[in-house]
Amino acid sequence: MDARQITHGLIIDQPWIDYVLDGRKTWEMRSTSCSKRGPIALIRKGSKQVVAVANLIDATGPLTKSELQQSIHKHHVPADIFNKEDYKWHHAWKLETITPLEKPVQYVHKNGSVIWAELDDEAQKQLTLMISSATVLDALPGDAIKDTPVIDNNDKTLIVPMARDGSLFCPELCSRNGVYTVGDKGDEKRFTNFGEALNYLSKMPTAKWRRPNSNGNWGIVSAVEWTD
Repeated sequence: MDARQITHGLIIDQPWIDYVLDGRKTWEMRSTSCSKRGPIALIRKGSKQVVAVANLIDATGPLTKSELQQSIHKHHVPADIFNKEDYKWHHAWKLETITPLEKPVQYVHKNGSVIWAELDDEAQKQLTLMISSATVLDALPGDAIKDTPVIDNNDKTLIVPMARDGSLFCPELCSRNGVYTVGDKGDEKRFTNFGEALNYLSKMPTAKWRRPNSNGNWGIVSAVEWTD
């Protein structure tokens, strides 16, 4: 991620910002669509602080109530909220490579900034220095980086494990904060590349990985078969 491209921050209220930071929430729900793409800062509302950076990769909507229900593990808005007649946040702004900062970066908040905040020069400078001096993989175990071939995620003939509930090991469902967690409980491995994680699963007697259930809670599931 090129921090020099980050000039604005998306302001996110509680509790949603905490869900984003811990990797549970990758869809930020808004009342309108968004044309902006690329690296952005994430700001905790009311704090005047950048607490993370991310890539804004897409925006989709308006979503129906049925679509909101099916994607609850991505946005974490409870059904009793989005089923209300006055609910208006039907557009999903999709975030990827969400990286919390070790130390928040203070910025000068301009009056009238509600959705986006422009970062002042000093804040941009601090953010660039912080990101350029750190690597995302530092937080991962050393054995998470394997000399395994990268698998093309767009390969339609890819064979992947399927759990008993019919869910598949796939990037759309199993990436949490850009990380795939696979393996037996207590001996789990973390990968930032889908192909490497899939290769590890293929070598297990029974493939096991973490993914969210229909309520958005992450847990380990076991493969019952492999399918394309």
